[in-house]
Amino acid sequence: MLFDLKTGKRRRVIQVVFGFLAFIFFISFVGFGIGSDVSGGIFDALGVGGNDSGSASSQYELQIDEAEEKLASDPGNQKALTDVARYRYLSGQDQLSFDEETGVASLTEETRAEWNLALDAWEQLTRGKPGKIDEQVATQMICAYLPPYPVCGVEAPVETVNFKGAIETQTLLAEQSDDVTAYGQLAAFYYFDNDVKGGKRAAEEALSRAESEKQRKRLSKQLEKLEKQARDYITAQDVASEAGGEGEGEPQLPNPFGGLGTDSGAGGLPPVGP
Repeated sequence: MLFDLKTGKRRRVIQVVFGFLAFIFFISFVGFGIGSDVSGGIFDALGVGGNDSGSASSQYELQIDEAEEKLASDPGNQKALTDVARYRYLSGQDQLSFDEETGVASLTEETRAEWNLALDAWEQLTRGKPGKIDEQVATQMICAYLPPYPVCGVEAPVETVNFKGAIETQTLLAEQSDDVTAYGQLAAFYYFDNDVKGGKRAAEEALSRAESEKQRKRLSKQLEKLEKQARDYITAQDVASEAGGEGEGEPQLPNPFGGLGTDSGAGGLPPVGP
């Protein structure tokens, strides 16, 4: 039986299936680009995968050194912390491993080390409750938190995913932009993290910002589908947990984002428009 949840292997299959379905609904929701001031919403804002080939991480050393010198004397300098996050991220991006045949990028130890430093600076910045954040850097940090996320175009172990950090950053983006799409994306991140209550709150915020009744109805339909899949996903996990394994061991969890966006030819998603 396909939905026999008594074995560890099939339990993992169910987890991935429902995670994949929830992601499909998120893609269809974001595909509308509802209410966003930026064409394509998060996909355009992330700005990943566009570096010139052959660039070296050393090109960012000067900017990083200058920002870190400022922090040595002024640890709370918001611009310096933003610059460290920005240039450490870009430095790590330059050190991704690219497959010459497929063009797919893979996470390297060097990239992970640089992105960890970028996130350290970013989290220091956000703990200080900055008045306004750099939206481009914030979306880059989402890729650092979620490297296998399709729009980031990076193959990475699912263990590298940190939805908590992504949710905190997306919350700042949503509050700053007060945008319907930003809150919809926040709802999706909550749902991915199995937090239905948080997703529902963010979904309600998104709906309250709809610009017309037609938009609200369309958005409501997408969010309802997303919530249903999230609830099904959590139910499957609960059933699996109660059933327990039967000695088959726990195989490594595949990337729940895998196999998406191949039409773009660059490991990301197809272009998204309003």
